[in-house]
Amino acid sequence: MAVVSVWVAVVAAWLPRMFLSDSWLALVDGRYVAGHGLPHRDTLTAWTYGVRWIDQQWGAQVLLYEASRLGLSGPAAVAIVCIAAALALAAVAARRLGASARSTAVGAMIPVLGAPWLAQVRTQTLVLPLFVLVFALLRSNRYALVALPVLAIWANLHGSVSLAAGLTALYGVTIVRRRRRTGIALLAAPLTLLLSPYGLDLVGYYRAMLLDPPLAHVVAEWQPMRVSVATAPFFVSAFGFAVLCARHRRVMTGFEQLATILLLVAALVAVRNAVWFELALAVVLPRLLDAERPPAPAGKGVRRLNAFLGVGAATVALAVVGGSLAHPSSWFDHAGTPAAAAAVSRAAGSHRVVLADDLHADWLLWERPELAGRVAYDVRFELLTRRQLAKIVALEHRGRGDRRRYARRSGEVSFDPR
Repeated sequence: MAVVSVWVAVVAAWLPRMFLSDSWLALVDGRYVAGHGLPHRDTLTAWTYGVRWIDQQWGAQVLLYEASRLGLSGPAAVAIVCIAAALALAAVAARRLGASARSTAVGAMIPVLGAPWLAQVRTQTLVLPLFVLVFALLRSNRYALVALPVLAIWANLHGSVSLAAGLTALYGVTIVRRRRRTGIALLAAPLTLLLSPYGLDLVGYYRAMLLDPPLAHVVAEWQPMRVSVATAPFFVSAFGFAVLCARHRRVMTGFEQLATILLLVAALVAVRNAVWFELALAVVLPRLLDAERPPAPAGKGVRRLNAFLGVGAATVALAVVGGSLAHPSSWFDHAGTPAAAAAVSRAAGSHRVVLADDLHADWLLWERPELAGRVAYDVRFELLTRRQLAKIVALEHRGRGDRRRYARRSGEVSFDPR
């Protein structure tokens, strides 16, 4: 309780940094879906105007947009609740599987340290507790089938449902011999990916995003994991898990061993997948720590101290969260000022296209809805051609002067908040 509360307080104090390009994309797309229904053709950006658009994350976008009716504190509050719920569920799952309080507290520290990018306001954040729930359900012979309706909901929130569906099918493989009906039902988990208003149209979407994702060319989190200061905690946790697993693998079930290894490989292949490995580790690692060093029985005084620390930390966390959410929307928005957005809208007039970088394109669309269809491109890179992606990479490597000259040659308005 104390560890989760401390992380909640840290996240709440860091709220303005939790808003990034994906945050503004979610709000812009949520506003579009709320006002016009599910999109099928893009009308938001100039370079992809009229291109086929499958908005797989529509449900999470609408939820974040509806929360934004309270101001930007609304989506921020949703993100905090989801992060806290994911950590708390992981701790509950670890305890129910027999881990000590000491080791469970250590496990609860890991996700935010190993994958700090999970603490962001974006559609992925809404499914963090769903991943932990599915992973925990697949450790329960009695309730494993409950994972299927959870996946059906998840299929309308974020594309990471494909990973969870794969783990569910894997669990079905491990039990199909002794529990035939349940195993066969779980083997059909990948079909839940199609339980969306887009239906069979999602087949091509998932094929492109999983087999040859265009985002890997321009987005760092879709690229392989590399050693750096930011990723060092991930590699430390992965190495520690590997050592403990080799020493005490019998503590884990066969499914847990396979699942965590696959999640580790997925994290090494793409940075974005580290989130799922670290959350799974929060459930699995505590039992390995207990096997390595059994905890000593806690005396009455220690239990009282723990209770005091837990309640105290929770009280402080609630105070920090309340103070942060009480700020006006301008406190959360560090992408630019409304005056800057209004100025570029005036410069664009009624027909000119605005060339903004991927960090600010959707922020502009959020601040100035009248620019819909006249911002050059945004972070929906899956809609762009490879030639357009190469142009974006080239523009990102140019200086501000080069971007302005390119914009003048193409008749576009260059937006640079600096």
